[in-house]
Amino acid sequence: MAGRHSAKSSKKPMVIICIAVAVVIIAVICAVIFLNSGNSGKTPSNTNTTSATLQTTSIVHSTSSESSETSVQPATAQQSTTQNETFAGETSEVSKVVVPTQGGQQVSYFNATYVPYKAVDSSTNEECSLREVFGSSFSQGVITFNSDGTFADSVTSSSVGSGAYAVEGDAIKATYSNDKNMSVQVLSWDGDTPSELMINYGGYDVYFNM
Repeated sequence: MAGRHSAKSSKKPMVIICIAVAVVIIAVICAVIFLNSGNSGKTPSNTNTTSATLQTTSIVHSTSSESSETSVQPATAQQSTTQNETFAGETSEVSKVVVPTQGGQQVSYFNATYVPYKAVDSSTNEECSLREVFGSSFSQGVITFNSDGTFADSVTSSSVGSGAYAVEGDAIKATYSNDKNMSVQVLSWDGDTPSELMINYGGYDVYFNM
């Protein structure tokens, strides 16, 4: 009887150990499955959401760029066409202007812009204001001479004009596109370019410098 009791007692710890090991293994397997299922459920969702957001942003930017290009290009083309037509008209008119120069004398051209700085009454030799000479149309404008033999006069806002010119000695012979002649006296030079000019406007000597 004592031998049977000891044999039964030695089997019980083995059964308990086996059950405990089996429970631990099952618990580990369940934990691994739970973690894997949790990660696989979250990652695709975030990836898909991010991809969808990036895709939407890309489409919006692309659409905005296309809209901007579409609206700007026609305006630029129209502006270029208008400018070309204007320059072509001015060049055509100036090319017909004949400058009265002395035959056989060499003429020259230059490129410079001049502003009026003083006016003198040629009959009294008294200095006066530029507004007294040009009136309310005086616009702080300039006269520009180009190396291709053309010039532009914007001294007053009421008589903006252009024409052709030629340098003869110390004088500049200029003719507007409306056939009005203008004699410009060169007072000083900077190399081959005049640095100070004097032009008579209706009895007033107006002085210009660069």
